[in-house]
Amino acid sequence: MLYDLKKRIFLLKSFYQTQSIKATQRAFQAEFKCSTSPGPSVIKNIVSTFEKGGSVVCTTKNKKPPSEKREEAKNQLKTLITEDPTLSTRKAASAIGVSQTLILTILHDDLHLKPYKFHNFQALEDADYEKRLIFANWFISLPKLTEMFMFFSDEAYFYLRLPINKQNNRYWGDTDQLYTVEVPLHDEKILVWCAISASKCIGPYFFDGSVNSTNYLHMLKTFFCPRVWRIKDHQKYYFQQDGATPHTANVVQQYLSETFKRKFIDKKKWPLRSPDLNPCDFFLWGYLKQRAYKPLPKTLKDFKFNITREINKLSTEILKIFFFEFSEKV
Repeated sequence: MLYDLKKRIFLLKSFYQTQSIKATQRAFQAEFKCSTSPGPSVIKNIVSTFEKGGSVVCTTKNKKPPSEKREEAKNQLKTLITEDPTLSTRKAASAIGVSQTLILTILHDDLHLKPYKFHNFQALEDADYEKRLIFANWFISLPKLTEMFMFFSDEAYFYLRLPINKQNNRYWGDTDQLYTVEVPLHDEKILVWCAISASKCIGPYFFDGSVNSTNYLHMLKTFFCPRVWRIKDHQKYYFQQDGATPHTANVVQQYLSETFKRKFIDKKKWPLRSPDLNPCDFFLWGYLKQRAYKPLPKTLKDFKFNITREINKLSTEILKIFFFEFSEKV
Protein backbone atom coordinates (compact mmCIF):
# COMPACT_ATOMS: atom_id res chain seq x y z
CA MET A 1 0.00 0.00 0.00
CA LEU A 2 1.27 3.51 -0.87
CA TYR A 3 1.16 6.19 1.83
CA ASP A 4 0.90 9.89 1.09
CA LEU A 5 3.45 12.46 2.24
CA LYS A 6 1.53 13.41 5.40
CA LYS A 7 1.42 9.81 6.63
CA ARG A 8 5.07 9.15 5.78
CA ILE A 9 6.18 12.23 7.75
CA PHE A 10 4.01 11.16 10.69
CA LEU A 11 5.54 7.66 10.66
CA LEU A 12 9.07 9.11 10.57
CA LYS A 13 8.44 11.52 13.48
CA SER A 14 6.70 8.86 15.56
CA PHE A 15 9.54 6.40 15.09
CA TYR A 16 12.20 8.94 16.15
CA GLN A 17 10.12 9.94 19.17
CA THR A 18 9.40 6.37 20.35
CA GLN A 19 12.26 4.37 18.82
CA SER A 20 9.72 1.53 18.57
CA ILE A 21 8.03 -0.02 15.57
CA LYS A 22 5.01 -1.18 17.59
CA ALA A 23 4.56 2.20 19.28
CA THR A 24 4.74 3.87 15.86
CA GLN A 25 2.06 1.53 14.54
CA ARG A 26 -0.23 2.25 17.50
CA ALA A 27 0.29 6.00 17.10
CA PHE A 28 -0.58 5.70 13.39
CA GLN A 29 -3.84 3.87 14.15
CA ALA A 30 -4.82 6.46 16.75
CA GLU A 31 -3.95 9.45 14.54
CA PHE A 32 -5.69 8.25 11.37
CA LYS A 33 -8.45 6.25 13.12
CA CYS A 34 -7.87 3.01 11.25
CA SER A 35 -7.67 -0.61 12.34
CA THR A 36 -4.56 -1.43 10.29
CA SER A 37 -1.12 0.09 10.26
CA PRO A 38 2.00 -0.05 8.06
CA GLY A 39 4.15 -3.13 8.48
CA PRO A 40 7.62 -3.01 10.05
CA SER A 41 9.32 -3.16 6.65
CA VAL A 42 7.41 -0.09 5.46
CA ILE A 43 8.39 1.96 8.51
CA LYS A 44 12.02 0.84 8.25
CA ASN A 45 12.08 1.75 4.56
CA ILE A 46 10.77 5.27 5.25
CA VAL A 47 13.41 5.79 7.96
CA SER A 48 16.15 4.38 5.72
CA THR A 49 15.09 6.60 2.80
CA PHE A 50 15.21 9.67 5.03
CA GLU A 51 18.60 8.83 6.51
CA LYS A 52 20.13 8.18 3.08
CA GLY A 53 18.65 11.08 1.14
CA GLY A 54 17.15 13.45 3.70
CA SER A 55 13.66 12.98 2.31
CA VAL A 56 10.68 10.67 2.87
CA VAL A 57 9.63 10.96 -0.76
CA CYS A 58 10.00 7.71 -2.68
CA THR A 59 12.54 7.97 -5.44
CA THR A 60 12.39 5.65 -8.41
CA LYS A 61 15.44 4.29 -10.09
CA ASN A 62 16.14 5.51 -13.57
CA LYS A 63 14.78 2.98 -15.98
CA LYS A 64 16.86 1.85 -18.86
CA PRO A 65 15.59 3.12 -22.20
CA PRO A 66 13.82 0.38 -24.17
CA SER A 67 15.98 -1.53 -26.61
CA GLU A 68 15.69 -1.00 -30.35
CA LYS A 69 14.24 -4.50 -30.68
CA ARG A 70 11.48 -3.71 -28.19
CA GLU A 71 10.72 -0.35 -29.80
CA GLU A 72 10.47 -1.99 -33.21
CA ALA A 73 8.26 -4.75 -31.80
CA LYS A 74 6.05 -2.13 -30.12
CA ASN A 75 5.53 -0.21 -33.36
CA GLN A 76 4.74 -3.39 -35.30
CA LEU A 77 2.37 -4.61 -32.60
CA LYS A 78 0.58 -1.26 -32.46
CA THR A 79 -0.05 -1.49 -36.21
CA LEU A 80 -1.26 -5.09 -36.00
CA ILE A 81 -3.63 -4.39 -33.09
CA THR A 82 -5.04 -1.31 -34.83
CA GLU A 83 -5.82 -3.40 -37.91
CA ASP A 84 -7.15 -6.38 -35.93
CA PRO A 85 -8.02 -5.81 -32.23
CA THR A 86 -8.95 -9.52 -31.91
CA LEU A 87 -5.43 -10.72 -32.81
CA SER A 88 -4.18 -13.29 -30.30
CA THR A 89 -0.88 -12.77 -28.49
CA ARG A 90 0.38 -16.08 -29.88
CA LYS A 91 -0.22 -15.02 -33.48
CA ALA A 92 1.20 -11.57 -32.80
CA ALA A 93 4.37 -13.10 -31.38
CA SER A 94 4.71 -15.34 -34.44
CA ALA A 95 4.13 -12.47 -36.87
CA ILE A 96 6.67 -10.13 -35.22
CA GLY A 97 9.21 -12.82 -34.32
CA VAL A 98 9.41 -12.23 -30.57
CA SER A 99 8.28 -14.15 -27.50
CA GLN A 100 4.67 -14.17 -26.35
CA THR A 101 5.87 -12.87 -22.96
CA LEU A 102 7.34 -9.76 -24.61
CA ILE A 103 4.09 -9.22 -26.51
CA LEU A 104 2.12 -9.28 -23.24
CA THR A 105 4.59 -6.89 -21.61
CA ILE A 106 4.39 -4.41 -24.49
CA LEU A 107 0.58 -4.54 -24.54
CA HIS A 108 0.38 -3.88 -20.81
CA ASP A 109 3.34 -1.59 -20.06
CA ASP A 110 3.97 0.25 -23.33
CA LEU A 111 0.61 0.43 -25.08
CA HIS A 112 -1.45 0.40 -21.85
CA LEU A 113 -4.06 -1.92 -23.34
CA LYS A 114 -6.34 -4.31 -21.46
CA PRO A 115 -8.12 -7.46 -22.67
CA TYR A 116 -11.90 -7.13 -22.82
CA LYS A 117 -14.50 -9.83 -23.41
CA PHE A 118 -16.90 -9.93 -26.33
CA HIS A 119 -20.54 -9.10 -25.63
CA ASN A 120 -23.23 -11.12 -27.33
CA PHE A 121 -26.36 -9.45 -28.64
CA GLN A 122 -29.43 -11.07 -30.08
CA ALA A 123 -29.47 -10.93 -33.86
CA LEU A 124 -32.32 -8.89 -35.33
CA GLU A 125 -34.39 -9.99 -38.28
CA ASP A 126 -35.17 -7.65 -41.16
CA ALA A 127 -38.69 -6.89 -39.93
CA ASP A 128 -37.44 -6.04 -36.43
CA TYR A 129 -35.78 -2.80 -37.48
CA GLU A 130 -39.02 -1.25 -38.69
CA LYS A 131 -40.89 -2.40 -35.57
CA ARG A 132 -38.22 -0.95 -33.27
CA LEU A 133 -38.47 2.33 -35.18
CA ILE A 134 -42.26 2.37 -34.80
CA PHE A 135 -41.94 1.70 -31.07
CA ALA A 136 -39.33 4.45 -30.69
CA ASN A 137 -41.56 6.97 -32.47
CA TRP A 138 -44.50 5.96 -30.26
CA PHE A 139 -42.40 6.35 -27.12
CA ILE A 140 -41.08 9.76 -28.18
CA SER A 141 -44.66 10.95 -28.74
CA LEU A 142 -45.62 10.19 -25.12
CA PRO A 143 -45.75 12.99 -22.52
CA LYS A 144 -42.51 13.92 -20.80
CA LEU A 145 -41.33 11.58 -17.99
CA THR A 146 -43.73 8.82 -19.05
CA GLU A 147 -40.89 6.35 -18.45
CA MET A 148 -41.36 7.03 -14.73
CA PHE A 149 -44.74 5.31 -14.99
CA MET A 150 -43.80 2.13 -16.84
CA PHE A 151 -43.61 -1.41 -15.52
CA PHE A 152 -41.27 -3.68 -17.46
CA SER A 153 -41.57 -7.41 -16.74
CA ASP A 154 -39.77 -10.65 -17.48
CA GLU A 155 -38.91 -14.03 -16.02
CA ALA A 156 -35.54 -15.78 -15.76
CA TYR A 157 -34.10 -19.04 -14.45
CA PHE A 158 -31.73 -18.99 -11.48
CA TYR A 159 -29.67 -22.14 -10.92
CA LEU A 160 -28.92 -23.25 -7.38
CA ARG A 161 -25.24 -23.95 -8.00
CA LEU A 162 -22.82 -21.44 -9.40
CA PRO A 163 -21.72 -22.53 -12.89
CA ILE A 164 -18.11 -23.67 -13.32
CA ASN A 165 -16.40 -21.52 -15.92
CA LYS A 166 -13.72 -23.70 -17.53
CA GLN A 167 -12.06 -20.62 -18.98
CA ASN A 168 -11.75 -18.62 -15.74
CA ASN A 169 -11.93 -21.11 -12.84
CA ARG A 170 -8.45 -22.45 -11.98
CA TYR A 171 -6.54 -24.04 -9.12
CA TRP A 172 -2.87 -23.49 -8.32
CA GLY A 173 -0.34 -26.31 -7.94
CA ASP A 174 3.06 -27.56 -9.02
CA THR A 175 1.49 -30.53 -10.83
CA ASP A 176 -1.90 -31.35 -12.30
CA GLN A 177 -3.82 -32.95 -9.43
CA LEU A 178 -6.88 -33.66 -11.59
CA TYR A 179 -9.22 -31.77 -9.30
CA THR A 180 -12.84 -32.46 -10.20
CA VAL A 181 -16.12 -30.78 -9.37
CA GLU A 182 -19.28 -32.83 -9.00
CA VAL A 183 -22.22 -31.34 -10.84
CA PRO A 184 -25.70 -32.84 -11.14
CA LEU A 185 -27.02 -33.84 -14.53
CA HIS A 186 -30.01 -31.56 -13.98
CA ASP A 187 -29.33 -28.73 -11.54
CA GLU A 188 -32.10 -27.42 -9.35
CA LYS A 189 -33.41 -24.09 -10.55
CA ILE A 190 -35.98 -21.41 -9.83
CA LEU A 191 -38.07 -19.51 -12.34
CA VAL A 192 -38.33 -15.91 -11.12
CA TRP A 193 -40.70 -13.24 -12.43
CA CYS A 194 -40.42 -9.53 -11.65
CA ALA A 195 -41.83 -6.23 -12.84
CA ILE A 196 -39.83 -3.06 -12.24
CA SER A 197 -40.53 0.61 -12.65
CA ALA A 198 -38.47 3.70 -11.97
CA SER A 199 -39.63 3.70 -8.36
CA LYS A 200 -40.36 0.13 -7.28
CA CYS A 201 -40.01 -3.57 -8.04
CA ILE A 202 -43.01 -5.90 -7.80
CA GLY A 203 -41.69 -9.36 -7.12
CA PRO A 204 -40.20 -11.79 -6.96
CA TYR A 205 -42.84 -14.29 -7.98
CA PHE A 206 -41.60 -17.88 -8.10
CA PHE A 207 -43.23 -20.16 -10.65
CA ASP A 208 -43.44 -23.86 -9.90
CA GLY A 209 -42.10 -25.50 -13.03
CA SER A 210 -42.43 -23.82 -16.41
CA VAL A 211 -44.71 -20.95 -17.38
CA ASN A 212 -47.86 -21.39 -19.41
CA SER A 213 -50.77 -19.11 -20.18
CA THR A 214 -52.81 -20.49 -17.27
CA ASN A 215 -50.35 -19.98 -14.40
CA TYR A 216 -49.10 -16.73 -15.94
CA LEU A 217 -52.62 -15.31 -16.04
CA HIS A 218 -53.20 -16.51 -12.46
CA MET A 219 -50.05 -14.66 -11.37
CA LEU A 220 -51.22 -11.45 -13.04
CA LYS A 221 -54.65 -11.64 -11.40
CA THR A 222 -53.60 -12.66 -7.89
CA PHE A 223 -50.10 -11.20 -7.50
CA PHE A 224 -49.17 -8.41 -9.88
CA CYS A 225 -52.33 -6.43 -10.56
CA PRO A 226 -53.52 -6.25 -6.92
CA ARG A 227 -50.16 -4.72 -5.99
CA VAL A 228 -50.34 -2.21 -8.84
CA TRP A 229 -53.81 -1.10 -7.77
CA ARG A 230 -52.45 -0.20 -4.33
CA ILE A 231 -49.98 2.28 -5.87
CA LYS A 232 -50.91 5.95 -5.80
CA ASP A 233 -51.87 7.12 -9.32
CA HIS A 234 -51.81 3.51 -10.51
CA GLN A 235 -53.95 4.50 -13.50
CA LYS A 236 -50.92 6.34 -14.95
CA TYR A 237 -48.81 3.16 -15.26
CA TYR A 238 -48.01 1.34 -18.49
CA PHE A 239 -47.25 -2.39 -18.55
CA GLN A 240 -44.79 -4.17 -20.83
CA GLN A 241 -44.08 -7.85 -21.43
CA ASP A 242 -42.10 -9.60 -24.14
CA GLY A 243 -43.30 -11.95 -26.86
CA ALA A 244 -42.99 -15.27 -24.98
CA THR A 245 -45.77 -17.70 -25.85
CA PRO A 246 -47.54 -17.56 -22.43
CA HIS A 247 -47.55 -13.75 -22.67
CA THR A 248 -49.09 -13.59 -26.13
CA ALA A 249 -51.95 -16.03 -25.45
CA ASN A 250 -55.30 -14.47 -26.34
CA VAL A 251 -56.69 -14.77 -22.78
CA VAL A 252 -53.64 -12.99 -21.37
CA GLN A 253 -53.68 -10.23 -24.00
CA GLN A 254 -57.40 -9.69 -23.48
CA TYR A 255 -57.08 -9.46 -19.68
CA LEU A 256 -54.21 -6.98 -19.82
CA SER A 257 -55.96 -4.90 -22.48
CA GLU A 258 -59.04 -4.65 -20.27
CA THR A 259 -56.93 -3.88 -17.17
CA PHE A 260 -54.45 -1.34 -18.56
CA LYS A 261 -56.44 -0.33 -21.66
CA ARG A 262 -54.30 1.92 -23.90
CA LYS A 263 -51.42 1.69 -21.43
CA PHE A 264 -50.82 -1.98 -22.17
CA ILE A 265 -47.83 -2.43 -24.51
CA ASP A 266 -49.20 -5.45 -26.34
CA LYS A 267 -47.57 -7.91 -28.71
CA LYS A 268 -48.26 -5.68 -31.68
CA LYS A 269 -46.43 -2.73 -30.14
CA TRP A 270 -43.43 -4.29 -28.37
CA PRO A 271 -40.59 -5.15 -30.80
CA LEU A 272 -39.35 -8.73 -30.60
CA ARG A 273 -35.73 -9.59 -29.78
CA SER A 274 -35.21 -6.35 -27.84
CA PRO A 275 -33.61 -7.24 -24.47
CA ASP A 276 -31.62 -4.01 -24.76
CA LEU A 277 -34.87 -2.08 -24.23
CA ASN A 278 -36.05 -4.03 -21.18
CA PRO A 279 -34.39 -3.03 -17.86
CA CYS A 280 -35.08 -6.55 -16.54
CA ASP A 281 -32.77 -7.94 -19.20
CA PHE A 282 -30.00 -5.34 -19.33
CA PHE A 283 -29.94 -4.66 -15.57
CA LEU A 284 -32.06 -6.66 -13.12
CA TRP A 285 -31.11 -10.28 -13.86
CA GLY A 286 -27.39 -9.60 -13.98
CA TYR A 287 -27.60 -7.49 -10.82
CA LEU A 288 -29.42 -10.26 -8.93
CA LYS A 289 -27.17 -13.08 -10.13
CA GLN A 290 -24.14 -11.21 -8.81
CA ARG A 291 -25.66 -10.95 -5.34
CA ALA A 292 -28.07 -13.83 -4.83
CA TYR A 293 -25.25 -16.33 -4.27
CA LYS A 294 -23.98 -14.51 -1.16
CA PRO A 295 -24.08 -16.42 1.10
CA LEU A 296 -24.00 -19.49 -1.12
CA PRO A 297 -27.45 -21.09 -0.92
CA LYS A 298 -27.69 -24.77 0.01
CA THR A 299 -31.38 -25.25 -0.74
CA LEU A 300 -33.96 -23.67 -3.01
CA LYS A 301 -35.53 -22.14 0.10
CA ASP A 302 -32.23 -20.40 0.91
CA PHE A 303 -31.96 -19.28 -2.70
CA LYS A 304 -35.46 -17.77 -2.71
CA PHE A 305 -34.62 -15.94 0.50
CA ASN A 306 -31.44 -14.46 -1.04
CA ILE A 307 -33.27 -13.35 -4.19
CA THR A 308 -36.10 -11.77 -2.21
CA ARG A 309 -33.62 -10.01 0.08
CA GLU A 310 -31.72 -8.44 -2.82
CA ILE A 311 -34.87 -7.29 -4.58
CA ASN A 312 -36.12 -5.66 -1.39
CA LYS A 313 -32.79 -3.81 -1.14
CA LEU A 314 -33.23 -2.16 -4.56
CA SER A 315 -33.39 1.58 -4.07
CA THR A 316 -35.31 4.14 -6.09
CA GLU A 317 -32.00 5.82 -6.98
CA ILE A 318 -30.67 2.66 -8.64
CA LEU A 319 -33.90 2.03 -10.55
CA LYS A 320 -34.06 5.60 -11.85
CA ILE A 321 -30.56 5.31 -13.31
CA PHE A 322 -31.52 2.36 -15.48
CA PHE A 323 -34.86 3.79 -16.52
CA PHE A 324 -33.17 6.92 -17.78
CA GLU A 325 -30.75 4.61 -19.62
CA PHE A 326 -33.79 2.93 -21.23
CA SER A 327 -35.20 6.28 -22.38
CA GLU A 328 -31.83 7.23 -23.87
CA LYS A 329 -31.65 3.93 -25.77
CA VAL A 330 -35.08 4.48 -27.29
